Amino acid sequence: MKHRETARILLSNERSEIFLIQTHWDPGTGLPPRWLTPGGGIDAGETIEKAAIRELFEETGMSVTAADLGDLVHRMDFRVDWANGTYETGVAHFYALKTTSDFVLDKTHWTIDEHRDVIDYRWWSVPELKASGALVGPPGLLDYLENHFPV
Repeated sequence: MKHRETARILLSNERSEIFLIQTHWDPGTGLPPRWLTPGGGIDAGETIEKAAIRELFEETGMSVTAADLGDLVHRMDFRVDWANGTYETGVAHFYALKTTSDFVLDKTHWTIDEHRDVIDYRWWSVPELKASGALVGPPGLLDYLENHFPV
């Protein structure tokens, strides 16, 4: 079993759409792609806030300060069952940040893994995301979005 703490950003626009990135899982998990908010693992010795700032910059090109992020808005414990019978537990820590719908993702700072794993990225309305039947991670995020990002 693996445990992973992550810092994630609920990036929304003036239309209450959420910016999500569709990715493959790490090779070997045997799981289908899923849509995620920008963010990722918290490095050893890194605070949640610093990890969120770093991950947002690496994944989107957006440079923000701690004041821009504000306080954490949500914490979600999760468990992901892999196809081989093992599983991963974790905690996703969320900040909320507003931008505009004309935001353009900058891939300049993507890691090798991100270049390999990212399939797509786009703005989603929560009803559209729910109706799509797409897999959203971490498990439980779509329920949270339905309650906090109304149309």
